[in-house]
Amino acid sequence: MSGSHEPTGPDDHRGRRDNGSRGLRGRLEGKEELGFAVFLLAVGIYILATTGSINVPGTGSTLGPRFFPYVVGGLLVVISLALAVEVLRGHRAEPEAGEDVDTSMPTDWRTLGMIAAVFIAFIVLIEPLGFVLSTAILFAGVAWSLGARRPARLAAISLTVAIVVYLGFDRLLGITLPNGVLERVL
Repeated sequence: MSGSHEPTGPDDHRGRRDNGSRGLRGRLEGKEELGFAVFLLAVGIYILATTGSINVPGTGSTLGPRFFPYVVGGLLVVISLALAVEVLRGHRAEPEAGEDVDTSMPTDWRTLGMIAAVFIAFIVLIEPLGFVLSTAILFAGVAWSLGARRPARLAAISLTVAIVVYLGFDRLLGITLPNGVLERVL
């Protein structure tokens, strides 16, 4: 034997155990999902902190515009903390076996650009056209960008979803959305 000791496993180059002395970067290696948990926590805290500034109308019979932001913010905080605990315990999310994504294929910039253009159109059109029409255009545009090719069905589904969402916000929650050109109808 030559007296040299080859490192094995978590031993350092002299054969001593590491015992976590690699610093923060070494201890966090393999725990990249913590970044996502921290992001979710920050978004949840932001939502909870800013929801109180939402103007509440004088009606007492509806849930009001603060209800869902508080629910979403609270759920984000709880889920982010649960995710962080799981990651720190060593559990990692495995890619879903049924996911149909070919990572060797390049990004489809045409589709991505079409979806971005539809979202920009939604932002520009929501005031003049109103929520229902601009949301129907958004739904139909995104579906068309992703391959839907039955225009009549696409228009019917998009308008139905937009009207149902509008009525849910307007009638159930008491949240006024822009009516645009449909002001007399809605």
